[in-house]
Amino acid sequence: MQITAKKHNWKRHSHRFHVEKQKRRADKRLRRLRRKRIRFSPGVTSVNSTTHTESPRVHNRAQQIAKMFPGHKQIEAPSTLSLLSNESVTLDFLCKLQECYNAKKKVAVLLDDVDTLSTDGILALLSNMVQFKAARISFNGTRPRDVSTEFKLESSGFFKHLYGPAMPNRDIYSFKKIDSFLYTHGQKTVEAGLADELVKYASEVVWGEPRRCPGIQTTLVELMHNTYDHAGDYKGEKHWWISVEHNEQDHEATFSFMDFGVGIFRSLANKKQGEPLYGALDYIIQHFPLIKTEADRLQLILEGKVRLTQFNEYYRGKGLRNIYMKHHKNQISDLSIISNYASFKADKDDYHSIKNEFIGTFISFKMNRNTYNLQWEI
Repeated sequence: MQITAKKHNWKRHSHRFHVEKQKRRADKRLRRLRRKRIRFSPGVTSVNSTTHTESPRVHNRAQQIAKMFPGHKQIEAPSTLSLLSNESVTLDFLCKLQECYNAKKKVAVLLDDVDTLSTDGILALLSNMVQFKAARISFNGTRPRDVSTEFKLESSGFFKHLYGPAMPNRDIYSFKKIDSFLYTHGQKTVEAGLADELVKYASEVVWGEPRRCPGIQTTLVELMHNTYDHAGDYKGEKHWWISVEHNEQDHEATFSFMDFGVGIFRSLANKKQGEPLYGALDYIIQHFPLIKTEADRLQLILEGKVRLTQFNEYYRGKGLRNIYMKHHKNQISDLSIISNYASFKADKDDYHSIKNEFIGTFISFKMNRNTYNLQWEI
């Protein structure tokens, strides 16, 4: 009887070894950061005190910040910086940043009280920082008091670039390596190869081996195309931003996509004769006169009650409706969309209007073990 030796999967072993090595490095850096914070706390609050007794500096905090950042507009970040779990307050924070950017006003972002920071929160901070620095508008601020939050933000490369030299205006920005637990990238052109690489590594975190996830790959490319074609006054004017957070423990990856263009409904309203989707908004208003809010109009589009693709054959089968259907086919999970005055959360089937307009588009979704996938083919 011939005994066949079990084939050793060196690729999987190598990946797991790399992940464990990254974890050990992260734990070591976190312990070092905690020791440093305890020894060299700036004294905003007493780190060693269990009752968080205020130091004398707290009473003069505003004066201290003003002295540190003269001439800067002080904007305080919410304790939970997340569009997904603290939508209204986070939108208000981003609105203030964009107002300062448009007015070319120097900004000091106060992150002291942030103790919950999601993937999209980091993406918002990084993309805004780049916008300010590329336009040579001073963007500065304070660190979170919460050690874990500070570590997460530092691991993203935020502080490295915040306190680094002036950042030139360029078409591509990359933060950290693609195999980091958090990877952020900004670009103007469509990059299908990057979408494939992001899905490949994320699938290794989820399944332990590379898998193809056609729904996620095509969604990423579609979002890049939408920003390139529709976000600005001309094609390729605006950056799209993507951040991917890998969670080895929960076997999932969170994709956050953002641009600071005009948003879905401003884009439709601004279409000129001869352009794709010209007249689409007028069509919705004419055929659905009782639908007044952008949230309800977004529902019409996503649920297929109005097909914007009919205005130009090139767009047939693409767009927001197609992304929505991918969620129903289990090709992406936990889909969320925010644009202009409309917000949608697929897990709760929740469409609602928002008070603070988000001038741009934000889309978030996840890859997990329930996501439709195929064998990776070279």
